[in-house]
Amino acid sequence: METGNVIESTVVPSSQLNLAGVLRIPAVRQVISLIGVAAAVAAGFAIVLWSQTPQFTQLHGDMSPAEAAEVTEALQSADIDYKLNSNGTVLVAESQLHEARLELASLGLPQGSAAGMDIMQEQSSFGVSQFMESARYQHALESELAQTIASLGAVREARVHLAIPKQTAFIRDIKGASASVLLQLYGGRVLESDQASAIVHLVASSVPNLVASDVTLIDQHGRLLSSGAEQAAGAQAATQFKFSRRLEETYKKRIEDLLTPLVGAGRIRAEVVADIDFTYTEETSESFDPARTVVRSEQISEDLTSGAATVAAGIPGAVSNQPPEATGIDPNVVSTEAELVEPKNSSRSSTRNFEVDRTIRHTRPQSGAIRRLSVAVLIDDTPVEGVETQTTPTGNDVERYTALVKEAVGFNEARGDSVVVLNEAFRAAEPVEDFEPPALWERPGVIAGAKQVLGAVLVLAIAFGVVKPMLGGVVSGGAAISGEYIGAGGFSGAGGAAQLAGGTAAIPGPNYDEKVAAAKNITGNDPARVAQVVKKWVSTDE
Repeated sequence: METGNVIESTVVPSSQLNLAGVLRIPAVRQVISLIGVAAAVAAGFAIVLWSQTPQFTQLHGDMSPAEAAEVTEALQSADIDYKLNSNGTVLVAESQLHEARLELASLGLPQGSAAGMDIMQEQSSFGVSQFMESARYQHALESELAQTIASLGAVREARVHLAIPKQTAFIRDIKGASASVLLQLYGGRVLESDQASAIVHLVASSVPNLVASDVTLIDQHGRLLSSGAEQAAGAQAATQFKFSRRLEETYKKRIEDLLTPLVGAGRIRAEVVADIDFTYTEETSESFDPARTVVRSEQISEDLTSGAATVAAGIPGAVSNQPPEATGIDPNVVSTEAELVEPKNSSRSSTRNFEVDRTIRHTRPQSGAIRRLSVAVLIDDTPVEGVETQTTPTGNDVERYTALVKEAVGFNEARGDSVVVLNEAFRAAEPVEDFEPPALWERPGVIAGAKQVLGAVLVLAIAFGVVKPMLGGVVSGGAAISGEYIGAGGFSGAGGAAQLAGGTAAIPGPNYDEKVAAAKNITGNDPARVAQVVKKWVSTDE
């Protein structure tokens, strides 16, 4: 016979257990508390690691896989932390970004795909054909030009293709070279026309027998930047525009320097528009002056033949060789002039060359002549604060200023020049708002510091708000488990505690409220069993 509040140990089916009853079991609560402590500790470690993890940023953009491999190997040798994205981009910590770039620059990385003239030094030419030597030289020349073009500010990468024909010994058969240049520009960058012209002339000057009109320049979007006659016309237009602007700025500076001592500094505005004639003409003329002649050469030819009548003359032949007929004149008697007729033959020719005065004129007028000038000058007549002796310009003053401006710009009424001088009050410019400093969270280093502070606060909150209460509950709850499990969470006496603990140690049972709740639960679920227990208590007391 037993005394005391001892309840017979019974087994309740698992279907009758509910969640609230299970959670009220001290052993279950103790296990849950231990799991919570472990999770809190793990979360604290994760927060510490997160707060100490540095921010990573991109090292170099658009590197090929071979370049990325060389860069990562160099970073490993230098003990610099890095990461690789899924697209092959190399990331390094922000605090080591400049150090990593300097280290790679000292090693000549990234080298890029173009090696330039280094190819000629690395590869041996022993046993290589002339065709391969020419191809290797052309590839090296293309690589060198690409590297030079890529050094420009707006160009990220460049590729050069040269078409160099085979040289021949015949001058008439020499063909010119041609080139094509593809540019990869940075995002948001635009190549100006003068920059495109400079690249074209750079390539044309680096290749023999290559003229600027045979160089084609395009960008990564397929847009034609410079080609042939367009390039020449664009260069000429740019030159003419610069000449016009320089001339206008010169006249403007003259006007401001001339009137500033009279009206005061900052009280004059001048604008000049120059209409310039860039027409290019050439004229060649040739004229002769007959009044101015000089004998250059003279040639005279004279032929004279004379002789007696007895002298044989005429066409050679039988008749000329016959003696003359008898004329009754004695040949031994000398006759007078009247009686004797002598044959004569005289010929005279003269050639005289004169040098006539000739004038050849080749006229090439000067390009860039001014066809018309338009000048506008604005003078401020607003009183200046603090200046008592200031005088406002009058009509006579404006006329005098106009005359000075005309003399300064070389006014020519015949070509239609115009000068306008106005005296008006200038409006004060609106004050510029002070530059606001960047917000606290936008300043460099603030995010990293806030990250570490937030990590420390979270760790302390987990330690004192979660881990400490859970550990206290585990320690205090471990000494309170006792009794015997009856139903959906009920214990009674040391018998049930021995059954839960395997009979090895006594576990403290639940408190009074928990016992009352367990009894109510058993009463509601199995009234017959409760009545049997009460009957047993009554019979025992007897």
